[in-house]
Amino acid sequence: MPVCRALRSLIACLLLLCPGAAYADRIWAELERPYEHQLVREPFGLVEVRGWAGTGIRGSHDVVIVIDRTASTFLPSGVDVDGDGEVGKIVKIPTRYGQWIKRISDPDDTIAQAQLIAARRLIERLDPTSTRMGLVTFGRTERVLARLGSSRKELLDVLDRLPNRPEKGGTYFYGAIIASIKVFELAEGPEDGSRHRSMIFLSDGRPNEPPPSAFAAKAAVRASQHAAKAKIRIYAFALGTEVAANPDVFIDMTRANGGELLIVENPGEIVEYVPYMSLTKLRELEIENVTMGRSARAVRLFPDGTFDGFAPLVPGENLLRVTVHDDSGASRSLERTVTFEKTSSDTAEARKRLELLLEQLRLRTLETQLAKKARRKRERILQRQLTIEVER
Repeated sequence: MPVCRALRSLIACLLLLCPGAAYADRIWAELERPYEHQLVREPFGLVEVRGWAGTGIRGSHDVVIVIDRTASTFLPSGVDVDGDGEVGKIVKIPTRYGQWIKRISDPDDTIAQAQLIAARRLIERLDPTSTRMGLVTFGRTERVLARLGSSRKELLDVLDRLPNRPEKGGTYFYGAIIASIKVFELAEGPEDGSRHRSMIFLSDGRPNEPPPSAFAAKAAVRASQHAAKAKIRIYAFALGTEVAANPDVFIDMTRANGGELLIVENPGEIVEYVPYMSLTKLRELEIENVTMGRSARAVRLFPDGTFDGFAPLVPGENLLRVTVHDDSGASRSLERTVTFEKTSSDTAEARKRLELLLEQLRLRTLETQLAKKARRKRERILQRQLTIEVER
């Protein structure tokens, strides 16, 4: 028995150490700014570095977010989603007829609200010039809320207009996935695989439409296979302890098309994971000034592979290096040389620019810290999932 346990642990460790072995793709990267041999004449020794990276075929992204709106998602999430200091919970309220009814003490702390906030943050973090997005919701039936390529404003407005009540009936995974496939297929653009297709699937339950549940689960997997044929990868987020105890349908769905599953036992934490997920299999980004031997500040790597950061500069010539790492441990580096000439900082305009720059650095640094925290928690969850799967 100890040997078996040791073997299972070894297999789990190998899977964790080589997560990209099954899909080892080449890394590509481009720098948008600064351009080569750029002259930077500024009062402050910082230059913004921006670019784009990914794995596999170089191309843009198409993303459809699929949101569960069944009755169970309007239960408490277990987290203070709206940040008002109160964690919503089920309470009993007496009626004048001597009966009791159940209500949630803070309706803004439901699983449904957590999903909407997660979707909003993802929409706000994706670059609309390189990523098109669409929205689908489902209960017993599916609804296409926004076509692929809708503007950021259109997408956010759609989320704001959603009623604070659940869809009627059961949980129709098959219909939601098939409707999402049609959203991809109806979008204009090349069909040469140069646009990466991803479906972000959020749900706290298991399919039960069309009944019986076993048939609904098989139908969901068949729909996922159709997604694979359409070159769509499903990133599923299974929310809550119920699905965590029995995630088989989510596992089969993501396996059917080479997708990814993250089991979030505390549903409210979905707001931490979705905005900082990766659609590119990139794990980390480093920007450094090789001349100074110093790293850049407020370095952000977005889900679609776009990135930015502020690199420090010294007067004269500076060699900047950008290094991208993927999930398999491979990396790719790019270098740029820029020349810095310091100008006077003792002007009203310079002081105003410094104030704006410091505020920008503060906000970006906070975002970077949240992203790192989310990645660490995600890696622990994936490690636990792999260990459980190997044990099975």
